[in-house]
Amino acid sequence: MKLRKLFGKAGNRDGYTKMIGSVIALLVVIGVGALVYWEITDNFEGSSDAANDSLNDTNNMASTVFGLLPIVALVIVAAVIIGVVVRMGGGF
Repeated sequence: MKLRKLFGKAGNRDGYTKMIGSVIALLVVIGVGALVYWEITDNFEGSSDAANDSLNDTNNMASTVFGLLPIVALVIVAAVIIGVVVRMGGGF
């Protein structure tokens, strides 16, 4: 998708509004997903040592992933800022 299509005509700020709304929605989904995951996994008990090890490995991986997901939102914000700077310079 081209940035011109996202931002529309000059003076139209609808694309900016959609982008900010999308970033906010992404952050809310990440937060709610993390809360739901941790609430659900607290109730699991493995039937064997192998199951408990697998559950612990999954929880360790989830804590890593949920810690890195906000970086995705930062990358999106950086891409929007770069797009705005390029547009002000007439680069596309």
